[in-house]
Amino acid sequence: MKNNLRASVYKKYNGHCAYCGCKLKIEDMQIDHINSKYRSIVNGKTVDNSLENLNPSCRQCNYYKGADDIEDYRKKIINILQRTCVDSFQSRLAMKYGIITHNKWDGRFYFEKQ
Repeated sequence: MKNNLRASVYKKYNGHCAYCGCKLKIEDMQIDHINSKYRSIVNGKTVDNSLENLNPSCRQCNYYKGADDIEDYRKKIINILQRTCVDSFQSRLAMKYGIITHNKWDGRFYFEKQ
């Protein structure tokens, strides 16, 4: 991807991951296709590399989102990640000892709060 497009994606949310909101270094930023590159190829569509279809992402969010669209990713966080983190034996025990606390996610990504 061209450096000027990479810089534009980085600036899109002022150097933050569009999903979790963590601060990114431009060299660590991954570029996420909002409408998945993989799904476009599988469906025989042209891959959309426009700025409107690209989001800055940290490695963890980009990996976990995978080829999901925004709504499927949101559901994955609510239905799998949040449940797994709260309902596991280890998590419940860690909460008892005050090692971790549970905060319910409001279902909005960083880019939706801007």
